[in-house]
Amino acid sequence: MIDSAKATAADANTAHAENALDRFFNPRSIAVIGASDDPSRIGGRTLQNILRGGFEGRVFPVNPGRSTVQGLKSYPDIESVPESVDCAVIALPGELVVPAALACERKGIRALVIFSAGFNEAGEAGRERQDRLREIVDRSDMRIIGPNCLGAFNAANGTWLSFTTQFQDRPSGPAIGIVSQSGGSAAHMLKLAQNRGLAIGKFVTTGNEADVEFADGLSALADDPEIAVIVAYIEGVRSGPSLIAALEKARDAQKPVLVIKVGRTSAGAQAAASHTASMAGEDSLYDAIFREFGVYRARTMEDLLDVAGSILAAERFPQGNRLGIVTISGGIGAQIADAASDEGMILPTVPEDCQSRLRERCPPGIFLNPVDVTAQLSTDPGLLATSMRLMLETGEYDALLAFFGIYAGIPRLSDVFLQDLTRLRADHPDAIIALCMVAPPEETARYEKAGFLVFEEPARAIHAISALRRLGMKTSATAPSDAAASDGPAIPAGARFDESEAKALLASVGIDAPREKLIASRDEIESATSGMRFPLAIKIVSPDIAHKTEVGGVRLGCPDAAAAHDAARDILDNVRRAAPQARINGLLLSEMIGEGQELIIGTRRDPIFGQFVMVGFGGTTAELIHDVAVRRAPVDAAQADEMLRSLRTFPLLDGWRGTPRADVDAAVATICAVSRIAAANADTLESIEINPLRLQKQGAGAYALDALIQTCPGDDA
Repeated sequence: MIDSAKATAADANTAHAENALDRFFNPRSIAVIGASDDPSRIGGRTLQNILRGGFEGRVFPVNPGRSTVQGLKSYPDIESVPESVDCAVIALPGELVVPAALACERKGIRALVIFSAGFNEAGEAGRERQDRLREIVDRSDMRIIGPNCLGAFNAANGTWLSFTTQFQDRPSGPAIGIVSQSGGSAAHMLKLAQNRGLAIGKFVTTGNEADVEFADGLSALADDPEIAVIVAYIEGVRSGPSLIAALEKARDAQKPVLVIKVGRTSAGAQAAASHTASMAGEDSLYDAIFREFGVYRARTMEDLLDVAGSILAAERFPQGNRLGIVTISGGIGAQIADAASDEGMILPTVPEDCQSRLRERCPPGIFLNPVDVTAQLSTDPGLLATSMRLMLETGEYDALLAFFGIYAGIPRLSDVFLQDLTRLRADHPDAIIALCMVAPPEETARYEKAGFLVFEEPARAIHAISALRRLGMKTSATAPSDAAASDGPAIPAGARFDESEAKALLASVGIDAPREKLIASRDEIESATSGMRFPLAIKIVSPDIAHKTEVGGVRLGCPDAAAAHDAARDILDNVRRAAPQARINGLLLSEMIGEGQELIIGTRRDPIFGQFVMVGFGGTTAELIHDVAVRRAPVDAAQADEMLRSLRTFPLLDGWRGTPRADVDAAVATICAVSRIAAANADTLESIEINPLRLQKQGAGAYALDALIQTCPGDDA
């Protein structure tokens, strides 16, 4: 073990990585600094939780005003404790925290939980206090959770380092792990989970994150064999690589991660200069990360816990999207079918031989899928499990949903339902079966204990089944192939590109542009257009003008040299008025390309996560349509193709209503090429934007009609 008195900052960082949060979840001794006899106080409640949890190690209350606290010997300060202490909790006013933390450092304590507020969130004085805590971490082997947090607990061994009133009994079997940046959100999540009877094994809130960050908590839960599923609340992270490493760990352990991600950060000045940056905003980058690692992003807390509970109950994932439905109501069956369609599920028709057997048992029923067994179920309760069994035996369904509503609350029926369904579950242990029913909580619990997903609302059941299916699918981008290697021309920080220079760089990696000529003034138009094919587009060329249309710097469709001469004059006049300080490098004459679909393809450097590549439908309506796909750069051809096919508007590229298919392969090659440039210049390139890339018909290529390259500031900026 590293000597904390001699550890360098690098050594301390290595120790942090090795120990994760084990020192918080499995300490041998705990001190509560600010312990109280009054369980309504934070220090009292924490100590009460530790005692109630049955923690088997040593517990040391620290309170200078009392000789005993809650029946335990108390000490006036941490340094008076006669034994070594693995972990300490500080429940003191903010101004007393740093002196207490320094005393813990002198004591050699390696894990510290700080509940107190009054730090980064509380102005300059608070920021200074948090900086002092960070200094302790940097020079020692101590790890700190908090400040301004709800702490952590391990219910499995009674290690309660939290003052939450939502005490969690020790779980038996698979459990949920909670990691949250918000204490309030975590407490709400914990209570709702407990109300559903879900077992919470471990819980950690990171608060102000003076040391332990969200990714540390996620990583620790991913490592834990007792945790079956991780649920998380996140506002944002400071270290993209740490989050990615934790998500990789969870993915490799095949441990589902369910996230509520809140908050949207406004785009800065750089983003305002690029369609790519504003379309690929911060929130979409988190979405890209989540998609890459198979993270489920929940829409609501109810959604989050529906899916988490379903994972615990099902213990497996559907292998496909084929759903079978049994219902007592044709109307409800139609609602379920609509909900299933919304989730991308299909409802295979019941095979003829199965229909015949169902009809023999229930003549008035309808047996296509949904299977409507009608109100006959009220007089023949065995019909429910029989219908479900016959459907499962066809092998046509990846999951089954049965709606029997209020019948589940009728004792003479429910006992038969449960007995029959329990036998069905024993005969089909791997089947995903959801039940939609309305019954008292104790009755619902019986069905859940028997291994069924139970919901009152059918749409929630459908959504949960669909979420299980998506979680069980392989992610499309677990490891880019060698084709996504980070190569490309070097781009120095501080370099400035006008459109002509940007297109020349893109041409070096195989991205074509129309035939073009750069001229210094409009006097050169007549000679320059000799041999060019009209009509022409004329554009201002300036490294200082990102969006030429906004300053009147573009004219399209010039039919001859005279029209081009007049257009050039108007463009120069417009730019002088709208952007008088802009440097003008000349005018670009471009042969216009024939009709075709237009894409916007670009890259963006995010300060947290690095380089991303984006594709969407382009042209002047790009931001209006906002149909985009975003992935981390670089991507390979398979990933680029998946990006295109994920667009809602992809059918427009694929022969929509008889139109010619666009050259999707050319678009794929362009996406890959710009993603490689971005990855190769990860620290110097701010963004690339091709808007639009005009796709020709299949096999005819694509052309960058406009291009923008922006770099990070150089040393002399």
